[in-house]
Amino acid sequence: MIRRETPHPIFSYAIYFGCLLSIFTVTFNWGSGRNIIFITSYIAFIALVFNIKYYTRQKCLLLVPLLFVVLGLANLFWVEVYKKNDEYIDLYRAYFVTGKILIATGFILIIALNEQLKIKKLIIPALIVLGMAVNGYAMYQSLYMRSLRIELNFDRATVAAYIITAVNILMLYSLLQIKNKCNTIFFSLGFLVSFVSIIHTETRAAILVFPVVSVLMFTFSKNVTPKQKYIYSAAVIILITLSSYFLKDVIEKRIEAFREDMTQQTSSMRENSVGARIAMAKVGIASGNRHLFGQSAEQRGEEISALAAKHPELADALPYTTIHLHNEIIDNYSLRGIWGVLLLLALHLSLLLLALKWQKNAALLAITLAMMTYGMSDVLLFSSEAAAIFGLAMILSVLIGNVAVSNRQQAREKEKNVIV
Repeated sequence: MIRRETPHPIFSYAIYFGCLLSIFTVTFNWGSGRNIIFITSYIAFIALVFNIKYYTRQKCLLLVPLLFVVLGLANLFWVEVYKKNDEYIDLYRAYFVTGKILIATGFILIIALNEQLKIKKLIIPALIVLGMAVNGYAMYQSLYMRSLRIELNFDRATVAAYIITAVNILMLYSLLQIKNKCNTIFFSLGFLVSFVSIIHTETRAAILVFPVVSVLMFTFSKNVTPKQKYIYSAAVIILITLSSYFLKDVIEKRIEAFREDMTQQTSSMRENSVGARIAMAKVGIASGNRHLFGQSAEQRGEEISALAAKHPELADALPYTTIHLHNEIIDNYSLRGIWGVLLLLALHLSLLLLALKWQKNAALLAITLAMMTYGMSDVLLFSSEAAAIFGLAMILSVLIGNVAVSNRQQAREKEKNVIV
C-alpha cells in the first residue's frame, strides 16, 4: 500500500462550508457574514498548525497567502500606532477590520491552494445558485421596489456593484465548468443577466470593467474551443449592444452626470465627482511625498486642509479626509507611505502570477483584474464588505479553477511515495 500523510478531510469540508456560508451572508449584508469568515480562518489556522509540512511543501504557493497576511498585519500595526478616539476613529476601525479580513483570507487561501479533495463538484452548484439569487434580488429591487440605483441591502450602490461583479464572475466561471454542449449558451445568458444587474447599480467603473473581465475570463478558460471563443465574442458584442439600447436611459443618465462633472471641473465649480477625485489624487500624492514612511490620519487631514487653504481648487478633497481618497494606491501612499504601496503592489503582482502561471486560473485572473481596476477609483480594502467578498471570491476561484501546479506536484509525489 502507499503511505502518505495528508490532513483530515474534516478540516477542508468545515473550511469550505464556512466560505460558502460566509459569501452567501456577506453578499446580502447579513451581520454574521464577517464573523463566519473569522471562525473559518481559525479552523484554517488549526489545520495549518497540525499539517504545516503538507501545506508548505509547494513554496511557490506560499507567496500570495503570505502577502495577504503581511498586508493585514501592516494595517493592524498602522492602526495601533496612530489610532486616537477622535473624528477619525471610524477610519481607523475600518482599516482594523479589513486588516483582520486580509489575515483571515491568507490563512484560508493557503489551505485552498493545497487542496487535493475533489471539492469542485460541491462548490459549483452553490455558486450558480448564489449568482441567480443575487441577480434575482437585484432585478426585484429595480422592477418592483423601483430603486433608483440597486444597492442590495447596502447603503451604497458602488459596494453592491463590486459584490455583484465578484459573485457573477464566480457564477459565469462555474457555468463554463458544466460538461454540456450548451455551457457557452448558459454563459451568455448569465452574462446578460449579470450585466443588466450591474447597469442598474449605475456604477460607471463596473459597467465598463465587467464586460472586459468577463470576455478575458472566457478567452483564457481551458474549457472553451477556439470556435466557441469567436462565437461568444460576437454574442457578447450583440448582448452589450442590446442591453445598452434597452437600458439607454440609465446609461445616458450616468454619461450626462459625467459630462456635467467635467464641465464643472473646467469651470472651477465644486462638489462634483470627477473634480473631487482629481483633488484627492493631488493632495494624497502631495501629503505622501512629505511622509514617505507613513503618517496618522489626523496629520494627513491637517496637511490637506493647509493645501486646500493655499489652493482653493483642492477643497473638494476636504470632505473625504476622514474616509479615504478614492484610489487604493494613493490612499495607501498618503497614510502608510512607500511600504504600504509596495505591499499592495506586491499582492497584486503575486495574484496575477498565480492566476497566469502557477494555476492558469481564468476566474482568479478576472477577479484580480476587477479588484485592481476598481481600486483606481475607490478603496476596496477600506470597505469590510468589499474586502470580504473579494477575498472569498479568490478562495473559491482557486477551488474551482485549473490548479496546474497541484497536478505537477501530484506527478512528482507519486515517484516519491514509499511502498510498504
